[in-house]
Amino acid sequence: MTAGLSFAKINRQDLYRHFTEGRTMGLKIGIQQKLALIFFMFFLIFSGTVAILLFNVQRMVETTETIVTTNNKIDELTDTLKASLLDMEENHKKLNILKKERYSEYFEQAKKTFEDALQQAVQLSLTTGSNKAWHDFEFSYSRHRAGLWDKGAPPEIGAKWVTELVVSKWIADISNTKRLNKQEIEKAMRGLNERSRISVRNGFYGFCISILVGFVGIWVITRSFFSPLKTLAQALKRISMDKLNQPINLKGGEEFYELAASYNDMSRQLNEEENIRNEFIATLSHEIRTPLSSIRESVNMIVEEVFGPVNDQQRKFLGLANDQIQRINTLLNYLLNVAVLESSGRKKKSVRLNTRQLILRCTKTFASLAAKKKVRLDTEDTAGCPDLFGVPEELQQVFVNIIGNAIKYSPENGTVKVSCTKDIKRKYLLFQVSDTGPGIADDELSLVFTKYYRTKTARGHVDGVGLGLAICRKIITSYGGRIQVANNADRGCTFSFSLPTRS
Repeated sequence: MTAGLSFAKINRQDLYRHFTEGRTMGLKIGIQQKLALIFFMFFLIFSGTVAILLFNVQRMVETTETIVTTNNKIDELTDTLKASLLDMEENHKKLNILKKERYSEYFEQAKKTFEDALQQAVQLSLTTGSNKAWHDFEFSYSRHRAGLWDKGAPPEIGAKWVTELVVSKWIADISNTKRLNKQEIEKAMRGLNERSRISVRNGFYGFCISILVGFVGIWVITRSFFSPLKTLAQALKRISMDKLNQPINLKGGEEFYELAASYNDMSRQLNEEENIRNEFIATLSHEIRTPLSSIRESVNMIVEEVFGPVNDQQRKFLGLANDQIQRINTLLNYLLNVAVLESSGRKKKSVRLNTRQLILRCTKTFASLAAKKKVRLDTEDTAGCPDLFGVPEELQQVFVNIIGNAIKYSPENGTVKVSCTKDIKRKYLLFQVSDTGPGIADDELSLVFTKYYRTKTARGHVDGVGLGLAICRKIITSYGGRIQVANNADRGCTFSFSLPTRS
């Protein structure tokens, strides 16, 4: 019964986990969807802003067109009406006084101009607020005109014309319509100004929102692209530094989740293969060391004539054998050092080390080799450099490996220079070892710190298995320092590395 309940509980938990994972996966948004969403939002805001601006511009154009084609024309017609009316009044008076026919013709011309202008003004006023005033004025003019002279005929000499009071009333009516038209223009101009302000404000708001959406889009793109890519680049850099057991989590989209999963699988597989290789090398080194020690002791006993006298030719070949045994033993020590450094359970016992004494001790180790190759070994005055903190054997091995390589690759009469500078801010010492050798090919600079890698110029005629610089990098990075190499401007190369001045 208990087993059945447990089984049911496990099934429910599995179902809940699968449901949750499925729902989470369903909510994941890929990079393509994010870009589409950002583009759609930007397009929507941009289109809305442009549509509002176009609507306001259209209304402004209509208002401007009304002012130009209607109100301004009516304003001109009111001036024409007033001038024509005054001409009619003046010509009628001259006709009665001077009794000349030409003033009757002038009167008729002014009347025709007046009536044409009145007809145009009434027609244009149909869409304005002064339409009623114009119709009232037209009615008043028609009523007085019908009772005073025949239609289409000029007034006779001495015929009755409207009184000055009527003329004054008409002029007042024309002035009133002109005032109403001015008010229409001012109202339209105020509306035009207000709509312009609204358009500018809406455009400004749309511009600000577009900038905000742009910044949000840049932030999303940066978070979705550059941040995961930076994490991936750092992870790949760690792989180049043999740090294979650090999984990554890329946030930014389903594509990056898949990329992170692929990277973690690759890193895990490489780490397992590296562990297997290290275990194999360590085991092989131990297995070889035992028979090698026996062979070396046997050779030494023969050389010491324990089993009888040895002639000169035999002693010569025994010396060669002893040298090769020593060479194999050195290579085994390198392999064991790599295995020890790769061990995660290794504990450091850092102590304070005198920098000057450490450098002098390491340079003295190569004094005879430098003299033999006629290489000048220069060491700057390091008396003022602070002490280092670390394991003596490890730091000594770093200097020995780098200085030894510099002497090894320097030609006769070459120079190897060891310098030291203080980095007070980071509390590190920066060491530089320069040589005058052939340098390193540009395409191989990033590979010289890889385990078992040897440059093309060193293969075949220089002893080594390509572990010295890999060991140096492993030791230096374990202290938080960095090591790099660069070719000199004239010849040779310079190895730069930093070591801590505090524990």
